[in-house]
Amino acid sequence: MEQAFYPKYAAHRLASASLTGLALKDLPEAERPQNLEQGYAVQSAFVEKLGEGVAGWKLAGASPRGLRGELPNSPATGTLIPSRVVESGSVIQVPPGRSATLEVEVAFRFARDVSPADEPFDASSMLEYGMLAVEVVCSRFMDRKSVGQPSFLADNIGFHALICGDKLGTFTQSSFDDEVGLWRDGELIAAGLHGDDRTRPLLSLGFLWEKLAKQGATIPQGAIVTTGTLTVPTDVDGMGPFEARLGSAKVAFLID
Repeated sequence: MEQAFYPKYAAHRLASASLTGLALKDLPEAERPQNLEQGYAVQSAFVEKLGEGVAGWKLAGASPRGLRGELPNSPATGTLIPSRVVESGSVIQVPPGRSATLEVEVAFRFARDVSPADEPFDASSMLEYGMLAVEVVCSRFMDRKSVGQPSFLADNIGFHALICGDKLGTFTQSSFDDEVGLWRDGELIAAGLHGDDRTRPLLSLGFLWEKLAKQGATIPQGAIVTTGTLTVPTDVDGMGPFEARLGSAKVAFLID
């Protein structure tokens, strides 16, 4: 007989690590999700345990290559925590002795409640605006790459913070094809990805749309979706200052 899986135990452990800043080597075997479904179940319980609600979603691995299934892990979704969605100019706290991974992304804010199961996607009527953003990934695991995708899904795919910057122009793919990069104290530390390794934001958003349609879920007015990296993911520690640019759009922040 297959043993029952209870996501609340792993969720409690991850929430405690999130609040204390202590990193986990792994989840105990009895609590460890064995497949993607169990990983998402722990993620949901983890977010509920934090008690803040949901500000939106993050997408990972949803570049054209990822959507074709050419990456080691399948495209994934995580949850944006309200207190960790901040404005340009913010100082991001990272647990002592830990590094963070920075990714320059395009995020969208929804203008109204939408039901992916009941209506086709229409950027012009559904999206209030797009914006340049930087996602800060700082896993609750010491080595997020060693624990496997189900556990990384449980960890909310490493979401630590999203810094929201300048609004972008029209909702066409060409709006997001400008030169992009991340600078630290004036020095370029992350260049833009190219070809099918670079996220195409509207295509990436379509992956979330299809997933939520299957779940019968609603995207509420004001929800934010950040669509995946445009730049090479870059590990950093220290203060900065950091500035991301996409064309003339900018977002700036410090890390403490």
